[in-house]
Amino acid sequence: MHYPVMTERQLAARWKISLKTLRRWRSDNEGPTWHKLFQYVRYHEADILGFERQSAQHWSAILGDGERVPKVVTRPQEQPETEEDAGAFYVTAQDVIEATGLPKHWFTTPEYRARKQVPHLALVGSIRFSLQALWEWEQNHSTVGRSPEPKAPRQPDTEPEPAPPSRVPLWHELARELDREQFDSTS
Repeated sequence: MHYPVMTERQLAARWKISLKTLRRWRSDNEGPTWHKLFQYVRYHEADILGFERQSAQHWSAILGDGERVPKVVTRPQEQPETEEDAGAFYVTAQDVIEATGLPKHWFTTPEYRARKQVPHLALVGSIRFSLQALWEWEQNHSTVGRSPEPKAPRQPDTEPEPAPPSRVPLWHELARELDREQFDSTS
């Protein structure tokens, strides 16, 4: 069962980086585009794959043709055989929780389903969900964390050269100056 959204934990595990790194990227407006579904941070698979491709192109531009270029490992998206099969496949709440990584009470509690407007189907006391309908619901209810913008290479910050300090007279020069002033004033 494939759901085209990743949690921040799933993405951190995929890239073998820490959650702190992902959170720092979000605060610095770097990294892939992220979405917010209520209070949960989500990464859409298409955004992740696009970011990985862009990063691979960036590495190939930096390293050149003769260097070893990191390879992007992607898993092809599983597509249902026909469109009719996409909506006809219903799963239980437990399957949805495992696929989406969203909280259990959103799918098992009727009040939360109603409040969040979670699409579901009631079948004689059993509740079933369509992953396709949930994906559409998530897209309609999430907000984009930031829009993807190509970044220009960062230029190092350069500070202007400090002005050379003015010359400070030495003690004996000051003493001579004072002596001259005293000599001039007495004559």
